[in-house]
Amino acid sequence: MSNQSAESDVSLISTRKMEVISAVVLAALGLLVMWDSNRLGAGWSDQGPEAGFFPFYIGTFLFASSVGVIVYALFSNAGKAVGDKPFVMKSQMKSVLQVFIPTVVYVVLMQFIGIYVSLALYIAAFMMINGGYKLTKALPFALIVPVVIFVMFEVWFLVPLPKGPIEAMLGF
Repeated sequence: MSNQSAESDVSLISTRKMEVISAVVLAALGLLVMWDSNRLGAGWSDQGPEAGFFPFYIGTFLFASSVGVIVYALFSNAGKAVGDKPFVMKSQMKSVLQVFIPTVVYVVLMQFIGIYVSLALYIAAFMMINGGYKLTKALPFALIVPVVIFVMFEVWFLVPLPKGPIEAMLGF
């Protein structure tokens, strides 16, 4: 085995560490939901449940589940055995980033240019970069899928999705 391939098979983070990090983030999200639900009113009024009643208990469940994952990962023997295994190897990280980075760019672009145009760009870029397709094969999908989603949500279901300046110029 060459020195370079031995280097590419190095574990970047253990499963246990990743479980604990994910659980801490989800626990914080659960606390945030509980706090905001309490602000809205998480009790029961004369008319029934207040606006924050159900979200409060979902946040509570999320928080409690996350604490359970943290305890299991840190203190149980089974959790320790699984936790020592690598979560992602250095050689696998490129594949992970090839999916993660375009998705983050898509979500950010959606805020500025709307869901339909950013979806078209995402599909075209993803097919060309990760799938190796030429623009001539990616372009039909990049145009048809957003149009189908537009018709389905905006026309059939009457559910408006975030639009950008191009849709505004077209009168939507």
